[in-house]
Amino acid sequence: MDAGTYTLDASDWPYGSSSWLIGIQATLTPDDGSGQTTAFGPNGYGPRPLKAGTLRLQIFVNTTGEVDTTFTPRLYKLD
Repeated sequence: MDAGTYTLDASDWPYGSSSWLIGIQATLTPDDGSGQTTAFGPNGYGPRPLKAGTLRLQIFVNTTGEVDTTFTPRLYKLD
């Protein structure tokens, strides 16, 4: 991805966007070799400036029981 300011959202947050029961974690490996960082965590989805690099998203479910929802993450570049 290109450097810029990004925000992350999803189509349906069954427990809210700051819940540790279901969410998204994203790590960024910058092209400049400065080391992998957490780009987005379960309690903060942006907006934030990110360096150019490879972004990996992981959808996590940390609950017992069924989660019956369609969950579609979306990354938006703001600048």
